[in-house]
Amino acid sequence: MLVMPSLTASASELGYTFLDFQRPESTVDAIGLQTPVPGQTVLIHAFDGKGIAVAGSLALVHGLYVGGSYKSSIIDVTGEISSPLVTVNVMDTFDLVVSNLAFGYAHKFGQNFDLIAEISYDSSNYDFGSFAGENFDIDDSGAGARLGFRWNPAPPVELYVFGKYSPVAKALLSENKFEKGNSAMVGVRWYFFENLGVGIEYDSGDVDTTTISMRFNFGNLPW
Repeated sequence: MLVMPSLTASASELGYTFLDFQRPESTVDAIGLQTPVPGQTVLIHAFDGKGIAVAGSLALVHGLYVGGSYKSSIIDVTGEISSPLVTVNVMDTFDLVVSNLAFGYAHKFGQNFDLIAEISYDSSNYDFGSFAGENFDIDDSGAGARLGFRWNPAPPVELYVFGKYSPVAKALLSENKFEKGNSAMVGVRWYFFENLGVGIEYDSGDVDTTTISMRFNFGNLPW
């Protein structure tokens, strides 16, 4: 009788050395109004878009780790240029780039539940270009924080929930600046091989983002 080996999906013990490749879809829902020249106004509305992203983490010692991410998206934007003589409706896209560097600590409860605290340096850039001489571009950065947990309720499944504070959470386009704010993230990841999994997460904030990801998990390094 020939016995074939079986492949069973089982996530490794929650690890912090990994590389993620991501496909985010974002809803910005931001409105800006400017008067580039007397008698002429430009009203823009940014809404949906897609992008690509990469994120990673490196385990250190005693539950500490460093991580980071970089996300670039193309967001649709409509504009209305108004003057005393005519009103023109236009459409275009703009570039949204978000990145962060983080230093975190994971406190383990058994083998399958970690409480996580992070401090981070967050950066966000809105690059619109111009329809009629206006300038809605914003580029800023600052210190943020994140608190949450990761949990393996069953070997191939990981659930995670985070609350986040960021100094660049909300774009005030008319004022060319960011406003600080909070967001919440919930996600699930399924490992179809021990160190290879797919995930989906939803980040609810001023920019709502749904992200599909592929994770290559390398486990914790031996130190």
